[in-house]
Amino acid sequence: MNKFSPLDPMAMWREFTAQWEKSTNEFANETMASDPFRQGMHGGMNASLTAQKGLGDLMARYLTLLNLPTRADIQALGEQLQRIDDHLANISRAMEGGRGPATSAATAAPPKPRRTKQPPQAAAAAKAPAPPPAPKRPARKRSAR
Repeated sequence: MNKFSPLDPMAMWREFTAQWEKSTNEFANETMASDPFRQGMHGGMNASLTAQKGLGDLMARYLTLLNLPTRADIQALGEQLQRIDDHLANISRAMEGGRGPATSAATAAPPKPRRTKQPPQAAAAAKAPAPPPAPKRPARKRSAR
């Protein structure tokens, strides 16, 4: 008896794929559980890390030879700039805090409005023509005694 429906032409393909995945998964699990596989992976990772460290050291020497900053130099510079930025922020907060408590909003007088109107005497003086300037006297000659 055929267990696949004639209405579903892809059923046979799905069954084949499911069986293949199951057998591959079982084989991979058995292989990865073995000691030789684990030792091989451990050795491969160690070799990769050793090569990466050696390449990093080689690049650091090369960049130093060319008088260029290394990655460690850039990281140290970034950390130092962060410390400076934090210190400046602390100074700024301290300066703002120094002004705040001494003149808090509750005790400080509100600012006075700008005076746009002038008193009547000042307004009259402003409208009156200014007196002509006093005539200048001629300079006297000094005698040498």
